[in-house]
Amino acid sequence: MEEKLITEEQLETMRNKARKRLHIAFVLSALSLVLYIWLFYIVLVGDEGMSALFVAKIVVAAVVLAVGTLGVLWYILVRHAYDKFNFNYKSKYVTQVLNGISGFEGLEYHPEGGFTWDDIRNAAVVACGEKKYFESEDQLFGEYEHVKFRISDVVTQKLIRRDGKTKTEEIFGGQVICLLGFDDLKVSKGHIQIFEKEFLSNFAGWKAEHEIQTENEAFQSRFRVYADDEHNAYYILTPQRIEKIMEFADAVKGQISLVFYDEKLFAAVKRESMFDAVVDEPVSKQTAKILEDADFIQKAKEILIAS
Repeated sequence: MEEKLITEEQLETMRNKARKRLHIAFVLSALSLVLYIWLFYIVLVGDEGMSALFVAKIVVAAVVLAVGTLGVLWYILVRHAYDKFNFNYKSKYVTQVLNGISGFEGLEYHPEGGFTWDDIRNAAVVACGEKKYFESEDQLFGEYEHVKFRISDVVTQKLIRRDGKTKTEEIFGGQVICLLGFDDLKVSKGHIQIFEKEFLSNFAGWKAEHEIQTENEAFQSRFRVYADDEHNAYYILTPQRIEKIMEFADAVKGQISLVFYDEKLFAAVKRESMFDAVVDEPVSKQTAKILEDADFIQKAKEILIAS
């Protein structure tokens, strides 16, 4: 049976319902804060007097209870309405919008799917961090102009010790795309890693043995290139492909890295999570963000096919 489509108007109705309930939850929580302060004052003022420390204790305790009240109200009043909006947005609307763009086909969207830690480690497009702290979700895969792609949100983290405390620290948070479609004559024999210099200082993982210099001064001032094999790097990084990489970096909002490996191109961009539904923006505005993600896929594909 063909899945029923969902319209922007239907989604907007769901969004408004969730937004109104969220606002009600905030208002009730604010009122509860006033109520808690008043109750603490009535119960305790006789014993403690009106010292500054007493007032501070009242406010802190009231804020803690008000935050707890907001959590309860979210669970009771908001959660179901938001989950319904978010589910329909992610599981239906995203692919509908992308399917309306010429060139996209065979799209499948899996909110819980994503890359594995081994995928990211082997790609060497970002530092993969520690396996147990790795996260990847919001997976979309399909074809664009007959080139297969797979894109997901990725978060890599590591364990650090600071000020005597152990905690996790994010290394990379953004999107990673993998495209499969090199011409048989343009298969990369080993890794070719291209790091924007700002990206390199923060998020890059292990690097290939040879640092490559190109004749394009603008490219060289902006990127560093590492490769397993120097001849292979010059073979893949044609002047046309270098120009496409710079165009891609200019168009994408966020720091980037690219890796050519076998018949694959991996691209990582530090940017906001993909396809997240929010209640405070009209669906029409969120549709524009879906189109931005589609543009990211399209521009990455242009790099892949550059001669």
